[in-house]
Amino acid sequence: MKIVAIGDSITAGYPFSNRESWTAALARELNCELVNQGIDGDSTWGMRSRFGFDVLRHEPSHVTIMGGSNDAAARLDLEHVSGNFLVMLDMCRENGIIPILGLPLPILHAEGEFCLSLYRDWVRSHAAENSISVIDFHKPFAEMVEAGKHEDIFCDLAHPSVYGYALMGEIAVRHFREMR
Repeated sequence: MKIVAIGDSITAGYPFSNRESWTAALARELNCELVNQGIDGDSTWGMRSRFGFDVLRHEPSHVTIMGGSNDAAARLDLEHVSGNFLVMLDMCRENGIIPILGLPLPILHAEGEFCLSLYRDWVRSHAAENSISVIDFHKPFAEMVEAGKHEDIFCDLAHPSVYGYALMGEIAVRHFREMR
């Protein structure tokens, strides 16, 4: 198994190093090759634009695609964001790559979270209709936010703490093991 993870700062591991990212935990636990193509501040348009170079050239068996937080901060409409996801999913299909969509974490900012919730709903629906696997990073984080434990899992309004990244790693590992 060879995985490429494409996304934004949450895939990259910001504000920490890649060693603390959820992707590093996934690679260690699955003992597989994983290329982290998370870029701080990236949008789904940016991910779409670099998909060929950052994903296809590595010839992975699987790709995780998670984005939308920066699109939500810019209040981009769902049609724009879903269109970017559809292009990336088409490229996966055309190249025999198994896509796995990641549900973005909650954002602790009401306006951004509203937009991001629309994107998440679309991802869930589209994935269910097309038998695409989804890693639900959102639900465990939302439950901890509701329980008042946001300071444990976030280092700011959007990015996980070291503990938060470890939790994401556990979620991703469990998901991949259940896929096998």
